[in-house]
Amino acid sequence: MDSVVLLSGGLDSTVNLAYALTEGSVKLALTMDYGQRAARREIKAAAALAGYYNIRHQVVELPWLAQITATSLVKEEGSLPEPAAEELDNPDVTQKTAAAVWVPNRNGLFINIAACFAESLNCGQVVAGFNREEAATFPDNTPEFAAAAGKALAYATANQVRVSQLYQPLV
Repeated sequence: MDSVVLLSGGLDSTVNLAYALTEGSVKLALTMDYGQRAARREIKAAAALAGYYNIRHQVVELPWLAQITATSLVKEEGSLPEPAAEELDNPDVTQKTAAAVWVPNRNGLFINIAACFAESLNCGQVVAGFNREEAATFPDNTPEFAAAAGKALAYATANQVRVSQLYQPLV
């Protein structure tokens, strides 16, 4: 199936890109710049990956998203949470670190933007790099979220674009 892939250049989206290529063609890799601290590194890594696979790459700028959140993911003056390895299985710690980097409706927005591109390119799916570890603390990384987003897109796109999470590492 033809796809639009959300590509941050990180491990999860990179694996999903490679897997999507085994399932069909990838017509576009999208990287979102919403003012996150790692934006330049993400764009550089995603562009290199897209170049390697000879896939069109586009950066979508969303500067307003950083303006409506005060989380440390976008604010340079805030410190990023750095839990110790032994704290990663502690739900209180992981919930607190998730709250420190939460960006309102980030994945919902990204999926909807990617669906606009997917429909215009006649692609049947948006591929997102969600994983089980993050799904434990971020509700917008869960299979349930992806399924619900796909159901909404069936009404919002003429070609009923769906959302795919092609790869989820084991916990």
